[in-house]
Amino acid sequence: MDFEKELKELRIGDTEDANALDAALAEGRRRLEGALKRIARPRARIGRIETPVGPLLVALSERGIVAIRFVDGRDFDPKLRALRARFDLVEDRDAAEEIGDEIRRHLEGDRSALAHRVDLSLVPSDFQRRTLRELGRIPAGSVTTYRALAESVGAPDAQRAIGNTMAMNPVPIYVPCHRVIRSDGTVGNYGGGVACKLALLGAEGFRMDAGPRLSKGIVLGHRGTRIFCRPECSAARRAAPGRRLIVADASLARGMGMRPCRICRPL
Repeated sequence: MDFEKELKELRIGDTEDANALDAALAEGRRRLEGALKRIARPRARIGRIETPVGPLLVALSERGIVAIRFVDGRDFDPKLRALRARFDLVEDRDAAEEIGDEIRRHLEGDRSALAHRVDLSLVPSDFQRRTLRELGRIPAGSVTTYRALAESVGAPDAQRAIGNTMAMNPVPIYVPCHRVIRSDGTVGNYGGGVACKLALLGAEGFRMDAGPRLSKGIVLGHRGTRIFCRPECSAARRAAPGRRLIVADASLARGMGMRPCRICRPL
């Protein structure tokens, strides 16, 4: 009887030890999986698409569009290297084509087409992120100037830094650096080429003269009062540049919820 009792207790002890070991292994696996998730590189889906402004390389992270690169016919491995430094890349033509469809519709005049969210994780500095977020508040059918954008982010003397931020914008079209022009009304440069910038502005209602320069018909809208004026209006000239929007025409200004100035009475 004593032998059988000892054997039974031994079996119970073995079972308890086995259960404890299983629990310890399960806890270890849980912690390891959590650690691996923390150190795993994020993934980005990429694809090349054809658009009316040329071929584009598109990358989407879990948070939104992380990169749009103009492909100019040369090898775009350098563009891929910048993405590989931060993401594990997976080809996904369907996801890229969704972006292509939105861009095509935007160029056809659909101002609500660019619906995808944007991920600014490739932007290196707080100043640049703040600038690009402010730029995102410039609606289709309107533009601002480098000077005005600098003032609107509280850095009126940083026009050169604003220009560099536009040149380094990782998500053009969706973060609309094409809506930033020079103070003299000429459109300035663009990463995808001046012709691409003109196509984007033309799709948003702007007409161009030689230069290329914004043509007559534009109005100046005030971002605070929501009033729009003729460019020569004294009230418009008194407004701080950072509060002004240059709108393609009066009908677009009304569509943005602005009302005409009672002094200059724009059409």
